[in-house]
Amino acid sequence: MKLTLALPSLDFADAGTLPPLSVPALNELLRFGSFQRNACSLATFYGHYLWSGSLLELAKAQVGVSVTQPALLVSPVWQQIGMHNMNVLSGHDIQISADEAQQFCQGLSEFYHEDGWQFYRVRADLWLATLPETPEWQAAPIWNVLGQVDGTIRAEGTGSGVWLQKQTEIQMWLYRHPLNAARAAVGMPAVNGVWLWRDVEGKAITSILGSDNPAAQFYPSVRLDQAYDFAAWLAALDENGHQEADSVMFIDDLAVTQHTADIWAYKSTLEQLEERWFAPILHALKSGELSEFSLATNGEAGGVWTLKSKPQWRFWKKRHAFTGHL
Repeated sequence: MKLTLALPSLDFADAGTLPPLSVPALNELLRFGSFQRNACSLATFYGHYLWSGSLLELAKAQVGVSVTQPALLVSPVWQQIGMHNMNVLSGHDIQISADEAQQFCQGLSEFYHEDGWQFYRVRADLWLATLPETPEWQAAPIWNVLGQVDGTIRAEGTGSGVWLQKQTEIQMWLYRHPLNAARAAVGMPAVNGVWLWRDVEGKAITSILGSDNPAAQFYPSVRLDQAYDFAAWLAALDENGHQEADSVMFIDDLAVTQHTADIWAYKSTLEQLEERWFAPILHALKSGELSEFSLATNGEAGGVWTLKSKPQWRFWKKRHAFTGHL
């Protein structure tokens, strides 16, 4: 049995600010693993594991829009714009509901009726907009603009002024929407902006996937719920008749701690992963219960660590202390 643990945002952006991390099993996994660097963006990493093909075309099919219809992707966000940077949280981060998304899309469709724009809810945190012509501008996928980013980030190319105009108009429309007053009344962040973007390709392979991430809705093979821990994952595989199958567990619990720059939430989440996943996986490797394990993450220092069973025999390898930066 082979297992891949895909952990986006393992490499903390400002690792020097983190408190000490208690992750002895992770340290051993990194020590004994053979590392293959594969620097990639967060969007590329999500696409590598969660869907296959054009996300735009998958979204069109989901809502019944023709493949020939010009369209773009719309991601609702909470944003706070400063002098030189911008803080952005995704719709998933701020827990937009499906009903809220539907109401926003209906309202925007009415607002832009004369422009020929129609909005569709693909899921709560991802919408689709159809329009008369295919835009020529390009904008980064939503995952690459989350957290604290350069406040001057914009779409590029012909028609980028239209992109900025629509972004601004929608922001003003959302500011007055009663749903945001209702969210504020219960202490939830406002949906005060959108990010308009074109597409991103996915390259997911057909292993058994465990994930609760909304982007996994288009996974091309067997998908199970994200398991609480390694033992629960083994039980789920057994229950579904996949005892010996290769599998991928995609856990993005660290991502929101990066987006919010919450060092204590990062520490707590990582140490929970240590208890629930790293330690039992290391034990399974040492006992031979697990034949191969890979740990994958994104970023400039990202890549994949691969370990075979009985890794303790590689005792000559230098000890590693993970401090939040790879």
